[in-house]
Amino acid sequence: MQYSNLLKLSFVLIVILFTLKTNTVRANDAPINLQGGSVHALTGPLTVSMESEIVKIILHKKSYTVDAFFNFINSGETVALNVGFPKNGAGWLDERFTHTSDFIKFETWVDGKQVKFVEQPNTASIEGEYTLPNLLKHIKQTDKPEKLNVMAKDYRWMVKEKVNFPRDKKTTTSVRYEAPYQDFGGECKGGLEYIYGTGSHWKGNIGESKFILDATEIPKEDRPKEMSFDKTDKSRAKCVNIRDGIIQCILKNYKPATSDAVVVVGVGCVDFEKVK
Repeated sequence: MQYSNLLKLSFVLIVILFTLKTNTVRANDAPINLQGGSVHALTGPLTVSMESEIVKIILHKKSYTVDAFFNFINSGETVALNVGFPKNGAGWLDERFTHTSDFIKFETWVDGKQVKFVEQPNTASIEGEYTLPNLLKHIKQTDKPEKLNVMAKDYRWMVKEKVNFPRDKKTTTSVRYEAPYQDFGGECKGGLEYIYGTGSHWKGNIGESKFILDATEIPKEDRPKEMSFDKTDKSRAKCVNIRDGIIQCILKNYKPATSDAVVVVGVGCVDFEKVK
């Protein structure tokens, strides 16, 4: 079976899975473990470089906010590009799948002016020990889908269409979103992953990436002691404690190690090393 057909079947299967659940499922539900991330150019030709980015992550009691700014320089002719922010969701097919949530809030701007966006599918998949026909068969035969040991993934883009990047001028885009914490398991009360690797799709290296983690709103005992980057990028990151509850990490003149590289933040973790 061709890959594209498999993706289509996987998407259909996700719809079927939701249909088979109880009526507590909401129409805007997204799989558990929601991830957002850095801006990505979805169209070309690409003559635009990311000069700098500032990503501020603010931890709240039950959710977190990302407030990010991206500065670009276009070395070529004026070009209009579709740019997207990732919205990745994944979760096990069990009772948690009916109690998950989307972004609480999502807003985006270009040069200080708020702009509209559209949500577009990227990829969807089902991962587990079954082929698709067998999985459908087993779903019909069980009233306890958590025993199937199946992972569903639904990756999307929050897209700003036809963003203008004038020749030899700076363009600034920004995004602000709020999301619930991810379930990191027994070692943590929660956490989050921010996909900074999508920034690797712009021309050349990123001049400077500044990540600021503000945990001053949550109890001191729950505050993370670090931001954890991809192993390759970790050695490049220069991190300091600005003051109690605020950590800043800076990477300069680099490309993220992988396009799906994430910075991980644990909340209320007993031993964060065990959950990374």
